[in-house]
Amino acid sequence: MSTQPSFSFRSSGQSIEPTILTIFGATGDLSADYLLPALLRLEDHKLLPKNFKLVCVGRREFTAKTYLNFILKKSRVIKKLSAKKKSAFLKHIIYYQGDFANMENFLGLSKILADIEKPKHLCYNRLFYFATSPQQFAALAQILKSSGLLNTCDLHGRKARILVEKPFGFNLKSASALNALLLKYFTEDQIYRIDHYAGKETVQNLMVVRFANSLFEPLWNNRFIDHVEISVLEKDSAKGRINFYEQTGAIKDFLQNHILQMLALIAMEEPYNLTAKFIRDEKLKVLQALEILTPEKLPSRLVKGQYEGYKKEAGGESNTETFFALKTYINLPRWSGVPFYLRTGKRLSKKLTQISIHFREPVRCLFEGCSANVLTFQIQPDESVHLQINNKIPGLGVRLHQGDYEFGYKRAFMEEIPGAYERLLLDFMEGDQRLFIRSDEIEASWKFVDSITESKTFKKLPLNIYKPGTNGPKESEDFMKRDVKEWWTK
Repeated sequence: MSTQPSFSFRSSGQSIEPTILTIFGATGDLSADYLLPALLRLEDHKLLPKNFKLVCVGRREFTAKTYLNFILKKSRVIKKLSAKKKSAFLKHIIYYQGDFANMENFLGLSKILADIEKPKHLCYNRLFYFATSPQQFAALAQILKSSGLLNTCDLHGRKARILVEKPFGFNLKSASALNALLLKYFTEDQIYRIDHYAGKETVQNLMVVRFANSLFEPLWNNRFIDHVEISVLEKDSAKGRINFYEQTGAIKDFLQNHILQMLALIAMEEPYNLTAKFIRDEKLKVLQALEILTPEKLPSRLVKGQYEGYKKEAGGESNTETFFALKTYINLPRWSGVPFYLRTGKRLSKKLTQISIHFREPVRCLFEGCSANVLTFQIQPDESVHLQINNKIPGLGVRLHQGDYEFGYKRAFMEEIPGAYERLLLDFMEGDQRLFIRSDEIEASWKFVDSITESKTFKKLPLNIYKPGTNGPKESEDFMKRDVKEWWTK
């Protein structure tokens, strides 16, 4: 197979309209670990707009140069940046010291943006990245409007857009309120709700494998698929995020966004075309069709767990789940009767995100030892697609062996794979919303999650303790055995 160049999906950033990207929370971990490294790589591949300015807003006292030095020391990713690359990137940066709660600071920021546009008489798209805690989203949106920062140049039809990080609310009520507030100041096409999993190469490959190969789509239904598993396993503990985790737990942290977004891509119907509207419409239908879990169903459909040592990290007694395993159904004709098994957990034996499609065993097998075919998408760490099929073992007689047909990204394509934030930042600059989440998707997913976490039954379910470095609580394995199944891991 021939190799393809890195970032082959883009040729250049020269065609992107003039852009000012303003990051609120520019001195935080998100900016240091993901946003600045992503922008540096885009610069390195000449994918930033020809006319581009990065305005980094924080409370600390920095110049552009001392800010970049601070980020370089803080970042785990870009410490070894060469002097030449550092100098090239520095020309884009303006650092602005400001307090988000102070209107005068925002008026000063408005002048900064206007001064960028004046010398060349250029109109810029004004992009604002909320890399702050969600509690500040409402205040930022209100003050952006009142300070005039959203007043873009009408001459060239430039726009203002905002990008907000997760978590987008903590339940349906708070998410709906935040949606309503943002939609008071912005139209839906100006709001970019990010889920960085959507930017991962193999998550996007889900649609390609389904809709670009006649081999799979005819079989993608309840006649041929027995069940689907989605696993997001983590080796790390919650330490460092304890305060956040105590508010959310594993279900609100991973189910509402990452896992349900992957489920929607797996289960959606083929969109009419690849525009944002039609892709999001089809994902929404899946999320709205998720079976609401009643209190009567919940005990047999959910296992909660917590790793040993979590309570000590949390500073006392805690009923927060660090693991869950869930069985659900999608009430659509294509998926009627097909169970979806979802799980995630911290302090497990490995770091792994994968989706496995388990096909039904042959109705009548001529040979002894026929096994079901399994199609597995490994999202991370080793991006790949695997297909398990039955083969004959060489020799006299007929004995079967289930072989693994593998497509590995790193082996097939020698160049490095674009990171999720690189792709999503570039899409944000281009105004492409296909990989971002619409307000009705957010609310549909929270409605499903609320049916679990807002239930009194949920709070009464046992919290099964498991040892760090294992596959989670034993009850999770028993959960699958009741259905004569077991968790699939490559």
